Amino acid sequence: MTKAHRYAVTVEWTGNRGAGTAGYRAYDRTHEISAPDPRKPGIPGSSDTAFRGDATRWNPEELLVASLSACHQLW
Repeated sequence: MTKAHRYAVTVEWTGNRGAGTAGYRAYDRTHEISAPDPRKPGIPGSSDTAFRGDATRWNPEELLVASLSACHQLW
């Protein structure tokens, strides 16, 4: 018998400057990643700087590498 593993997160876009995605330069790529458990801190995210992202926030590529490394204990 297999055991099911379920995970849930929410990604909230915080980069709306008022015009939504009306133009490529009209919005920020910032977002906040959170889990249902309030004890877990949120993760500030953005696109990579090559895609107009904020370098002070985690980008999806960094988070992917981090999750793969953590899963395989490669640190």
